[in-house]
Amino acid sequence: MKEGRLSSDLLERYGISEENAIGKVLWHSLNENGDIGVYDMKFGDTIVRGLLTENIEPSVVKEHMHDAKRDDDPGRGL
Repeated sequence: MKEGRLSSDLLERYGISEENAIGKVLWHSLNENGDIGVYDMKFGDTIVRGLLTENIEPSVVKEHMHDAKRDDDPGRGL
């Protein structure tokens, strides 16, 4: 997830306007199973640290992926 919408309860708690309700992920934890536990996100000028996944609704989801390389690909092994 690159961006997410903060729950309305937390918008109010942190004083974030509806205009800035969608924030950008700055950092996230990652355990051995590949699960994310908490996020640090920026909403407008406000940074909120330690957000749980259940407090964020993903708005832009992008997985880490790479194109497969062929054995005869000239860029392979660089």
